[in-house]
Amino acid sequence: MSLISLYLRSFIYTIIMFLSFIILCSAALIPPPLMSETRRWSIAVLWSEVNIASLRVICGLDYIIKGAENIPPDKCVIFFKHSSVMEAFIGLKHFSPSSWVAKYELMYAPLFRGAIKRFGLIPVKRGMGSSEVDKVVKIGKERLLENKWIIIFPEGTRMPYKQTKRYGLSGAVLAKGSGVDVLPISHNSGKYWKRRGFLKHPGTIVFSVGKPIKTKNKGIDKINKEAQTWIESEIRAFEQK
Repeated sequence: MSLISLYLRSFIYTIIMFLSFIILCSAALIPPPLMSETRRWSIAVLWSEVNIASLRVICGLDYIIKGAENIPPDKCVIFFKHSSVMEAFIGLKHFSPSSWVAKYELMYAPLFRGAIKRFGLIPVKRGMGSSEVDKVVKIGKERLLENKWIIIFPEGTRMPYKQTKRYGLSGAVLAKGSGVDVLPISHNSGKYWKRRGFLKHPGTIVFSVGKPIKTKNKGIDKINKEAQTWIESEIRAFEQK
């Protein structure tokens, strides 16, 4: 694919991504009883499917899931590697209904603010320490009781491909305190759609689901270390295939 074609296809897709968000998010924010919770989540899944199909058709960017058999029947805390926007589409399509830990800055955008409230997401202020950890744990336990997945980007932000940083405490504290597993998900989306990048390169992203990590009788640091070690080693394994 030529560079001109790559830019043109990426531009067309980006327009579709933003338009689909504006239209479908606006529909999902219709208040009850006009919009039921089930229908609201159906719209969220539809948004993910529209974008996944558009990426495949326009940009030649597709995905596969490896290890789907590791997804447990009971809801738990998901540690999702974060490199691009693709994780949002995959998370919504395969793990809905869910509650996502999101950066608080999104609350300043009207549509995002409405989505965070309507879908019961957990906005977190960075650098606020234990108070934000306590908030994630408190609200996260409520969402688990509502039978929702909890999706956390443990590094706290999108990371460049093959890079990582220290994991935050809130996800492991929530999982251990709630007596649920941590489900690690690794992928190589950053290879095709770089962090904050405009270009969407053709290829097939591999999303790999690891075996659930038991939290009983384990310290917070050990839980995080197990998850991070598996996620990062899986990314290295992608490059060897």
